[in-house]
Amino acid sequence: MPCHRESEILTAMLKQDLIKCLLKDSKIRTDIQIVANTYTNISFDALTKKLSLLNAIINKKLFKYYQKHPDKRVAFYCNHESVPDNTHSHILLSVPEEYNNIIHKILLKLQSKFMLLDDRKLSHAPFKIFYKTNVRSRYANVAYATKRYNEEQLTHVVI
Repeated sequence: MPCHRESEILTAMLKQDLIKCLLKDSKIRTDIQIVANTYTNISFDALTKKLSLLNAIINKKLFKYYQKHPDKRVAFYCNHESVPDNTHSHILLSVPEEYNNIIHKILLKLQSKFMLLDDRKLSHAPFKIFYKTNVRSRYANVAYATKRYNEEQLTHVVI
């Protein structure tokens, strides 16, 4: 059993390996920062279900046979985080090369469809997708998105 310090070092090494893998994969758009905000205290499991539904909606709009053709599928690399009154997820998109020319349409569709997944009747802060294209540093974007990465917790989910 490693001591506490060794455990921290191991976690840091695993996180650095994760960052390297995400940066190396050419299908993952590390130049786009995406945050899915719920402005609620829902569980990570509930957030994963909402994002899974959002993923299915987006993929169905792009290519209705996406389940039979995984090479044409948009994937979400979600990194859940919880702060008071806002369980949210930092998302990195994996996009097939042929969709890179319509990435802005995909991002706008993410925004419009995620709001519809809010079950609350009235809310002063509905579900919202924030995105920023062309971040200054791809490495900093991935490091920030995975800042709460912990192999033992269910904070990192691929959809």
